[in-house]
Amino acid sequence: MARPRGSNAVACAPAKGLSSEGKQQLQVVNKAVEQLTKLGVEIPSDLRSLKLRLSANDVASVSNPQITMHLTGVESLIDGLRELSQAARALREKLKTGAIVSGAKKHYGVALEELLDAGLLSTDDRLELQWTRGSGVFEGKVLGDGTVSAKSAGGWKQYDSLSTAASEIAGRPLNGWDCWRRTNADGKRTSLKEIRAEYLNQENDS
Repeated sequence: MARPRGSNAVACAPAKGLSSEGKQQLQVVNKAVEQLTKLGVEIPSDLRSLKLRLSANDVASVSNPQITMHLTGVESLIDGLRELSQAARALREKLKTGAIVSGAKKHYGVALEELLDAGLLSTDDRLELQWTRGSGVFEGKVLGDGTVSAKSAGGWKQYDSLSTAASEIAGRPLNGWDCWRRTNADGKRTSLKEIRAEYLNQENDS
């Protein structure tokens, strides 16, 4: 039988491709998959199946109202994951720069200024920073306001805490109480953590 010609052939041709609504939903699905991938989240199997159906021009499936509800839920999930990811990134930056330890108060609620007032530390004391045996030794001192002055390759610089100074000089997060030590008159060295412990013992005994 001869194939119909003219306008009737166009009218009888089967519909191909996605509808405009289907194309919009496919764009949303692709964006959702991309964002979940960036966040390191496994793509849900139903979302993966939806993407395949839409990509295969399954026009019938796009008319299902459950698809719109599902996409709304996915978008809400992505928003929540994005906020969580931003919070985690901000926390990592604080830990990296040592900003999470700021102000006069340090670990155990002890400030360097309190050690100065107790006579366990002096602004004339020579401090040394060394975090591993293979690392260099950097000179430092405690100032009267409880801040720290440290000397590195760039010269002397003032820091708000032992940990901030140690972390910046070492280029990685460090606990300054563990890494800083005082050079005593007899040539021996005492870590700032030990001096802090002595102060806490005195406070507990009083």
